[in-house]
Amino acid sequence: MVLCALVPLGIPQHAHAERQIWVVRPGDALSLIAERFDCTVEEIQEWNELDNDVIQVGQRLFVAKEDDPGPTHRVAEGETLSHIAQRQGMDLARLLELNPDLNPDRIRVGQEIRLGTNGRHRVDHEIRPGDTLSRLAARYRVSIRDIHRWNPRLRANRLRVGRKVRMWSEVPESRSVSIGLAYRGSLQNAERLRRHPGYIIRDRNRAWGTLETVMWLVDGFDAVRDQFPGAPRVRVHDISRRNGGSMHGHRSHQSGRDVDISYYQRRCGGQPCAMRRLHPSELDVARQWALFESWLKAGRLEAIFMDYNLQEPLYNYARSHGATRQQLHRWFQYPRGRDYALGTIRHYPRHADHAHVRFVCPDTDPDCR
Repeated sequence: MVLCALVPLGIPQHAHAERQIWVVRPGDALSLIAERFDCTVEEIQEWNELDNDVIQVGQRLFVAKEDDPGPTHRVAEGETLSHIAQRQGMDLARLLELNPDLNPDRIRVGQEIRLGTNGRHRVDHEIRPGDTLSRLAARYRVSIRDIHRWNPRLRANRLRVGRKVRMWSEVPESRSVSIGLAYRGSLQNAERLRRHPGYIIRDRNRAWGTLETVMWLVDGFDAVRDQFPGAPRVRVHDISRRNGGSMHGHRSHQSGRDVDISYYQRRCGGQPCAMRRLHPSELDVARQWALFESWLKAGRLEAIFMDYNLQEPLYNYARSHGATRQQLHRWFQYPRGRDYALGTIRHYPRHADHAHVRFVCPDTDPDCR
């Protein structure tokens, strides 16, 4: 540890996008600096991307949190405020309202324009082992470009575990926790599956899951309705009990990630598709594949358990509608036999009347297995 002291540089502390900066000189330590500025050593290390508590004389350090302006846009060459407002889906008047100190006739390249939260909330995601920018972007429904814009000193190859990455997201922060295994686990702060025009819920007391499970279910049925507006409803039978654990009639369904769903069928008689044993010719492969493909492409699934005989028409449809050889090999157990161990979509006895969908562990749940 190097002892050091700080002297102010006279940086304007009212600036929206600037932080208070001091220069290191002999005579102090990070712990004393943190105490002086009412913050923690860890915060100073995070703000300055320090790997330890060693600091050098003459080093410039951020020592106070910046005011939080929300999402911003950095002006590029040739841009006007009208262009920026149009690309952000905003009225020019609203953009000027958010930037009262802005001269609309004299914006400059590199200038930060505040965009407001636009219904988003701030998320400070703590990096965990295995995190990548693409996973964060998918989890919070933002772009990698936005993540870089909000974290200008972030490097994709330097995602240090424990570091916090700031994002602005429409996705609510998850308080739900999936614990343990699907067949030996529990659930905390569960979310109840909400009603949706794409399905009916058999028993709302058995329709609890993680926030991610609930969101991903809705995403999947939204995808079906986008492709097939007149698709019939199906039945969502069981997810988990509110606190997880053992549930009558199931060995799994204990940690908020398992869902039983009736199949889309060629004829449902104007009613929600019943949970009944199907012949492969009765499966509505177009709508069934739209549902499964939305989850498979997004990397949401650990497994789909369904009867092996029903895999064949689904496989053939996927192959004829753009699935690559590599995707088919990874996604389907078929045509390698019902005892073949690999494939996200695989056989399980007594699943000719419904599909058992198991979603992956949420990134936010370290005790999920």
